[in-house]
Amino acid sequence: MSTTMIRSWTLCCVVLVASMGAPGGGTTVLISWPGEVTAGYPTTFTCDSSCISNCIYTMSFRGETFKGTSLTWTPDGQDFTVKLKCNVNSPDPDTSGSTTAIIEVKNEMFVQIHPQDTIPSPDQPLNLVCGGLPSSDPEGPSDLVWYKDGQKVTLRENMQLLRNNQTLHFESALPSDAGFYRCQTRLPTRQVKVFSLGFQLSFVPWNVSISGPDVIYTGELSEFFCLTSCTLNVECTIKWQFRGGFPVGHSFSINGNHIKWVPSLPGTFQNFTCIAENKASGQSAEHTKMVAVIDVPVSGSEAMKLSGLSVLVCCSLMIYRAVSFVML
Repeated sequence: MSTTMIRSWTLCCVVLVASMGAPGGGTTVLISWPGEVTAGYPTTFTCDSSCISNCIYTMSFRGETFKGTSLTWTPDGQDFTVKLKCNVNSPDPDTSGSTTAIIEVKNEMFVQIHPQDTIPSPDQPLNLVCGGLPSSDPEGPSDLVWYKDGQKVTLRENMQLLRNNQTLHFESALPSDAGFYRCQTRLPTRQVKVFSLGFQLSFVPWNVSISGPDVIYTGELSEFFCLTSCTLNVECTIKWQFRGGFPVGHSFSINGNHIKWVPSLPGTFQNFTCIAENKASGQSAEHTKMVAVIDVPVSGSEAMKLSGLSVLVCCSLMIYRAVSFVML
């Protein structure tokens, strides 16, 4: 993750950060835990160090400080990442130190439209399903509650709960039903309430476009942005595709919806495709932009020729530019 840690590397990353947490030759402090951290399941975090005697351990977590070398936490599904800091103090400054671990929380519960290929439309039936519930509970979840925009859902005449409250059914959805939905349940075997991942219900089709020049020069930096009407990382996420080949150049970088590129091959065309999607709802939209790469003009006459080429390229681009909406 630009800001997300790959789950299978979590422990290794923490150990690496921890080993660097002792500047000036102090003690090495490590934070470890077994496996993935999952909402609704307890995880024990352990702090260790090379400090040998008279060592005092404290762990700072979610605004509180705890004494000792271990801490057990059961996530409730409202955090994607959390920070855990371990401090080791002793009379000898050389055996004191601290480190901070960034912990990624996995959530198996989610909300999605059912069937997934349903296009949300006002005045049409609609089902939201709370999924990913633990199969270890044979009687199903108890006290399942639905939330919209942080408030408990109040049922209207055209709404009902089905399948032991796991399905929120709209007989005829209204524009006012749009919002951010989550489900919450108490897991009977663990006696802890867990929130699901959220789902943004919207009745407005997404618009996607790519800003940036249609004609760019070799050796010069050009920038492109993917612009969406959906809220990034809430309603949708984006990904880039390069149909026809990956951009060739002196440098190329992607940071979320932002591309920086210094091309190197004149006389070529490059396609950028930005896709906005929400896998839970099956909704997506995309836009493709074709960019022409030409050499930097070296003289007045050459500039005139390239100017004519640019006009021709721009006209061609107007033909190829298109926006398409796809339902997964």
